[in-house]
Amino acid sequence: MRPLDARAERSRAALLRAFVELIFRNGFEAISVQGIVSAAGTARSTFYEHFSSKEDILRASMSRFFEVMADCVSNDQQPAELQHVLSHFWENRRLTDAVFSGTPRQILSRSLSGLIEARLAQSEGAPPLILPRPLAAIQLAEAQLALVESWLRGRAFCRPDAMATALYGTSRASIRALQNGSAPL
Repeated sequence: MRPLDARAERSRAALLRAFVELIFRNGFEAISVQGIVSAAGTARSTFYEHFSSKEDILRASMSRFFEVMADCVSNDQQPAELQHVLSHFWENRRLTDAVFSGTPRQILSRSLSGLIEARLAQSEGAPPLILPRPLAAIQLAEAQLALVESWLRGRAFCRPDAMATALYGTSRASIRALQNGSAPL
């Protein structure tokens, strides 16, 4: 992807801000591309220069967070940004339903599993997986999302740093189990 000029970057940022505001106010299903461009003060053609659909802008709005979560499956050390991502989620937990239910949850699960699958594909020299890579990526993404979602919904409390350690640790343990066919002891 080519770098954006300053004007294009401002337009993209305005579209993302408008989308985030609308999803938290009205919910994903009630949002339209026209509503996003109106709230951003841009043209419809500007939207399509940056995004292909409202599903695409949802993925883009969460990508910086999900990139860090996906790194948990391929990094030998816990990503430094993971605790910050989880702290951000915790501080905004009242908005959990907007992204962790219904259609947005399905879109984000596919997005996270795609990011994880890409990392699995880049793991040169790693032992082979006992599942096909796409299925392993789905399993890992769903496990991460279930843990984070349950925590944000208040099913049990822990600090963001403990959640980061657990998310990383369980992701790495799952990878090891998927590589050798047995659960770690």
